[in-house]
Amino acid sequence: MVKKKEKDKKIVLTIFIEGDTEVDFYKKMVSSIRQKAGRGNCSIEIKNVKGVGNYQSKVCRIFENSVKQKYPDHYYVVALCYDTDVFQYSRKPPVDWKAVTKALQEKGADRIEQIRAEKSIEDWFLLDTDGLKRFLRLPAKIDVTAYKGQKGLVQLFQKANKSYIKGIQCKGLVEALDMDKIFPHICGEIRVICDTIGVKCSNINERCKL
Repeated sequence: MVKKKEKDKKIVLTIFIEGDTEVDFYKKMVSSIRQKAGRGNCSIEIKNVKGVGNYQSKVCRIFENSVKQKYPDHYYVVALCYDTDVFQYSRKPPVDWKAVTKALQEKGADRIEQIRAEKSIEDWFLLDTDGLKRFLRLPAKIDVTAYKGQKGLVQLFQKANKSYIKGIQCKGLVEALDMDKIFPHICGEIRVICDTIGVKCSNINERCKL
């Protein structure tokens, strides 16, 4: 939450994501949360870093040269969004999150949080089974819950004679998803977004009341 001494500052939330599909998803998520909040008490920037290569330098450069330049003298909230599957079994993870957090703090960020998609953003898409089946025009009898992660989504697309490539915009996919079916399962992960916009969850362990 914003400290009392910062309460008079305007707030800007910067959401760093990894690819084009994530841009569409987070835009829809933010729009839905804003509607539920009934008001807009902050500015929001969604920034695509296009993968995790040179992550620290990219997010710091964007934050300092784009966000702070556009929103001087604001309270800066930063959300770092990523898939956990890239990091789970790696002896040397491609991103040192503690180092990224420290670097952003040195650049002036006030609150920095991580949004981890377990295990990938595709698992979040798969939470709306009906929306996916409608989008892919798959038979109702297909059990979408049997498919997991990026590999599972690729397999579902193949059943519909379509291709899914991670990080590449897939026209119509995000539009077909019902955020109200996804929110209850990811409430804990996206709490920083809800808090900053002004929607409160009474308990992080309870089903989201958005």
